[in-house]
Amino acid sequence: MAAKVILDAHVHVWDPDRFRYDWLGAAGLDRPYLPGALEDAAGEVDEWIFVEADAAPASAFDETLWVSSLTWPGLRAIVAGIDLESCDLAARLVRLSAIPLVRGVRHGLQNAPAESFCSPRLRAGLRQVAAAALRFDACVRWPQLPDLVELVRSVPEAVVVLDHAGKPPVDAGLHSDEGRAWARSLTALAAEGVFVKLSGLGAEASSPEVLRRNAPDLLRAAVDAFGPDRCMFGSDSPVSTGERTGVATAEWVTLVRETVGEGAWPLVSREVARMFYGIDG
Repeated sequence: MAAKVILDAHVHVWDPDRFRYDWLGAAGLDRPYLPGALEDAAGEVDEWIFVEADAAPASAFDETLWVSSLTWPGLRAIVAGIDLESCDLAARLVRLSAIPLVRGVRHGLQNAPAESFCSPRLRAGLRQVAAAALRFDACVRWPQLPDLVELVRSVPEAVVVLDHAGKPPVDAGLHSDEGRAWARSLTALAAEGVFVKLSGLGAEASSPEVLRRNAPDLLRAAVDAFGPDRCMFGSDSPVSTGERTGVATAEWVTLVRETVGEGAWPLVSREVARMFYGIDG
């Protein structure tokens, strides 16, 4: 029987020669990043889920088409960018659903003001996503988690995963006031049936040393809140692993695996993501 590979549930690719990404310059990532550049952790990772990379809104659908056309044998699902408050959302969801690998969508929330989470149009849009049988990736910063809890409670039919464990205060650590507030919010969110990606902490840390010191406690708190049957591994490459952060995907694999334990690793490394996004095989 073939060994079970890791399904990386959160990676990005982009080509700024094709589409505009306003944030790449400040992040030091303003160059093409294509599937061949993805780290495979010495062969341990050979399946990936692409998550939209915040292209200019007018290019979101074209970005999805472009990714679906790439030579990328290990691509298993696409989380497409979309504006949940757009007036033609229903038509956009129909177009996205016609692309076989599209299994979910993401609407930018991490820079949204608190009042936007209460927007009737946003909540109506999330209901339409649920009706289209698509999953929703929620990317927020940890102080926004209480607002996300209210959004999820208002649309209980939505199937939601929290990206990057809610971007916790990695530098401050779990045992800080900020870390304890983050953990309380995770518990509230987990009570609403949300899933979580163990990803993205590298981008929140000021150094690799801080990440190595504080990530295990934060990851353990996330697993304790959600349970391993609602946790999935993600590298967030190239934003949170690689030369930008000084932490390779292979090191992140080891860190997450040691934190969750061997018993839970098959769930976290593969099975939960496949179930959540409806990936066969």
